[in-house]
Amino acid sequence: MVLQNKFSKDSPILTTGIVASMLGITPDRLRTYDSEKLIYSHRIKTGQVQKRLYSQYDVEWLQMLRILVKKYKMSISSIKILLQIIQKNPDILLPENEIGEIFTQMYQNPNFNKVVKNFKI
Repeated sequence: MVLQNKFSKDSPILTTGIVASMLGITPDRLRTYDSEKLIYSHRIKTGQVQKRLYSQYDVEWLQMLRILVKKYKMSISSIKILLQIIQKNPDILLPENEIGEIFTQMYQNPNFNKVVKNFKI
C-alpha cells in the first residue's frame, strides 16, 4: 500500500510557534503581521482557545515579507501600498532586481488576493 500525501501547500497545519521558529522570529512578530493584515492566518478553536495555523504558502509569503522588512528595511505601510499598486495594475513593470522578483512571487502566491483585499490604508 502506497501512502499518498494528504497535505497540500495550502493545508493549514503549522502552528505559530513552529512558523516563528522556521522564520527566526518571535511568535509576537508573527501575530503583528497578522494584526497588520499582512498574513491571513487560519483559525481553529480547540476548547476555549483559538489557534492560528499556517500553510506552506503562508510560510513562503512570510519569508518574502521578512526579506523586504529585514534586508531592504521596508516598512509595513510601504509594503501594503506596493501590494495595492500591484493589485490595481497587474501589468506594472517591476524592477529587474530582487525586490521586483519578490513582489512578482508575492503576486503569484495564493495569499496575495486574500491579504490585499483586507488592507485599509
